[in-house]
Amino acid sequence: GNTNHHGLLFKIAIYFLSITFAFVFLYPIFYMFMISLMSNTDLVDSTILWIPSRIFYQNYQFGLRALSMNQLYIGRVIDVFKMIGDGALGEAFSDKEPLTTEVLTELLKLFVFLSIIPTVSIFGRLFAEDKSKLWIISSIGVLVLFFLPLGYVDSFYVAGTSTIATVISSALVGYGLARFKFKGKGFVFAMLILIYILPKTLLFIPRGQIYNELGIKGTMFSLWIPSLLGQGVQATFFILIFFQFFRLIPKQIEESAYLDGATSFDIFIRIALPMAVPAFVIAFTYGFAVNWNEVFLSNFYLEGNVKTIPMLLRGLTDEWGRFADFTSGDAVNVDFTESKAFAGTLLSIVPLVVMYGIIQRYFIESIDKSGITGE
Repeated sequence: GNTNHHGLLFKIAIYFLSITFAFVFLYPIFYMFMISLMSNTDLVDSTILWIPSRIFYQNYQFGLRALSMNQLYIGRVIDVFKMIGDGALGEAFSDKEPLTTEVLTELLKLFVFLSIIPTVSIFGRLFAEDKSKLWIISSIGVLVLFFLPLGYVDSFYVAGTSTIATVISSALVGYGLARFKFKGKGFVFAMLILIYILPKTLLFIPRGQIYNELGIKGTMFSLWIPSLLGQGVQATFFILIFFQFFRLIPKQIEESAYLDGATSFDIFIRIALPMAVPAFVIAFTYGFAVNWNEVFLSNFYLEGNVKTIPMLLRGLTDEWGRFADFTSGDAVNVDFTESKAFAGTLLSIVPLVVMYGIIQRYFIESIDKSGITGE
């Protein structure tokens, strides 16, 4: 090599380390993919290690059914309106807990999806350079949702809305802690750290009792309300991210805005938020992945009224008992094995892989920019 670190030995070392780390991360996925293509006969055949004797696509057929991917969301919407036509809406309102009924749960989900269009059109103007395309892009995005598998849509619904609520509240709290001085600020930080290090299973029972008394247990409000109040999954971590980012914004910008007659809220909306795009990218990317994979708390608070794909993964064995054809004469392939589990697991991570593939460049740039003070 040479002194400027661009010699042949340096390049060989870089490529060797890159390939090694890539192998460590990609090998389990590749292994799962190859096993998911095998039949039970191939799994017990010692001569077959990687390449199956034939592609056993029934594993993915089962995965699609078990994870509620054999029905499009538009079909579910049509079924709900048929139920409303049969009088299910009146029965829902007469129920002791109307928000937990199937009809109102689905109508709330539909309302949230349709509200994406005006929300993006209004608030997207703070960040978008070409504001004229916001309505078109949001409309296309909502239209695509209607033609996605139901399992993916429910998972997007739970993970997406919870993440957005958590990120919004975290940005507000982080900005307040970074730009304002008040008594008890140190105590607030101490409580944030304490909540962060406490096990999440420690507080779920008393919270569940409170939500039950409020009548929101079993509904999405049991996830939205704590998220909007800065108590969502990993909210403390996001608050610290926004605190660090907002703290680095030059005070001269804020002082100039005050001289021009802007209020603190105006500065937050028109100056701080557009400058905090890197922090939003980091928080939303990580938060969405965490909420997507969250099973324990979501299942406890939602009581099965909305089932995400990670929740359904836990019931693959039971679902296989309803899917398998025990009268087919193929006694070997009716047993539940890791090939079925791997097929379902791979289907469950497809949205996360696609998301990371799309925003990885922005994610890396955001991490890099989050360390620039601008001064």
